[in-house]
Amino acid sequence: MTSTSSRDDRGGRRAALTEFGTWEWLRGYLRRRAGLAFTKMRHPRVQFGRRCDVRPGARFLVARGSTVRFGEGCVLDHGLVVESRGRLEVGDRTVFGHHCTIAADEGITIGRDCLIAELVSIRDHDHAFASTDVAIIDQGRSTTPIHIGDNVWIGGKVTITKGVTIGSNAVVGAHAVVTGDLPDGCVAVGIPARVVHQRGSDGSVPDTTST
Repeated sequence: MTSTSSRDDRGGRRAALTEFGTWEWLRGYLRRRAGLAFTKMRHPRVQFGRRCDVRPGARFLVARGSTVRFGEGCVLDHGLVVESRGRLEVGDRTVFGHHCTIAADEGITIGRDCLIAELVSIRDHDHAFASTDVAIIDQGRSTTPIHIGDNVWIGGKVTITKGVTIGSNAVVGAHAVVTGDLPDGCVAVGIPARVVHQRGSDGSVPDTTST
């Protein structure tokens, strides 16, 4: 762990103690430790970094030979569903809101410090449906890996489809459907998602209403 991470952790603990009080902080800490230990025991194929917070109701369906790794300090809110027949890699301190679905047939990579809001769907596959003479369920699936960079904020109920790359520092607005690549630092909204702004170097969204 770096010295910067250590300072961040100490600062976070001090803030939590101030806001919630010692007893509430201790109860939350013990709950997180117990929850992580129980999850590791139930799902030995999933690798969790230190201080991960796995909330009740998170589900992991991981095939033999699949790789699923969460970095340090990730938060997995209740109702999260992880399905993996391939590879899923998540960086440190990435947060998943409640009832997200992450499904990797081939490969999904999510960077560090990402905020993924509630009810987001990230799937690296979809059903083949070219033939009308064969039931869609019998036509198989096609897969292409998904890559999401660092420090990405994905709003509630966003859908990310196979083959997409989202650059670092991007923001995706709520309810968007991402079907194509998004560059670093962009703000994208809509169905399909399209870039509407480029974030400034200070992290702000430029005001383009007067241009």
